[in-house]
Amino acid sequence: MKKLTLLVILFLASLLSYSQKDKVYTSLEEALKNPADVFILALNNKKLTEIPESIFSLTHLTALDLAGNKLSAVPDKIMQLKNLSELNLSNNKFNSLPESVTQLVSLTELDLSNNNCSFLPGTITNLSNLKILYFNNNKIASFPDFLSKLSNLSEIYLYGNIINTIPESISKLSNLTEIGLGGNLLTNLPESMGSLTQLKYLALSYNRFTVIPNCIVKLNNLTVLDLNGNKLTALPESIGKLSRLAELYLESNKLTTLPESITQLEGLTTINIKENPAIKLSPAVKNFIEDIKM
Repeated sequence: MKKLTLLVILFLASLLSYSQKDKVYTSLEEALKNPADVFILALNNKKLTEIPESIFSLTHLTALDLAGNKLSAVPDKIMQLKNLSELNLSNNKFNSLPESVTQLVSLTELDLSNNNCSFLPGTITNLSNLKILYFNNNKIASFPDFLSKLSNLSEIYLYGNIINTIPESISKLSNLTEIGLGGNLLTNLPESMGSLTQLKYLALSYNRFTVIPNCIVKLNNLTVLDLNGNKLTALPESIGKLSRLAELYLESNKLTTLPESITQLEGLTTINIKENPAIKLSPAVKNFIEDIKM
């Protein structure tokens, strides 16, 4: 009986520990009352112009949200947060990724969306544990080769930049499951991208594609393909090879027809072909799309 009681106490203590780690502190003053118990701190939209130095005493922090402030720098003292795995600096005033942030080697998720960054520094490769990277709505002009060294990346989002080419080295990011490249200046993709066999989500909306790159039909595990807002006039017959595709977005292109092979996509649950005024469908394709909508 004593052993059972001890097990119950340990179980309850474990639950308490987990619940404490999940607690989100939204007040720095409150967090500083029990610094050892603070794992998640959200100070988003606080009109901060600099990061309060007292944050760096919260050495157990695993997640820090500073989005929606007026920050333009991150002091070196942030390196004291050795357990930090998630950092959100989106919607601030950064012109580049702060060097101090590239020393946070425990980071697994980093968000610098909606800033004014024009490039990614080579020192980002220090973040060898990084799994998710958000750099949406900046002024990034290139997808640098050195990103291929971030071998643990599973998701990368670069929506709303001015990228016009993707390097062959992207194939080295073999753990990628999601890529968001909508709203750039892309016209093609490297053939090597077809080797990203883990890829499930590919967003290429609002770029400048006139044809679908050959590599896409080699992505056998792809479930979502977003090609809205390009200049496509046709799809290749090989589109039917994407047997796991569940969602296909083709709105606002210049499509005149769809290939018969699209009816081979038996797992398709969503297809959007709106705003293609010249499109004409065969009876078989039309029936297939109508069945999906039902």
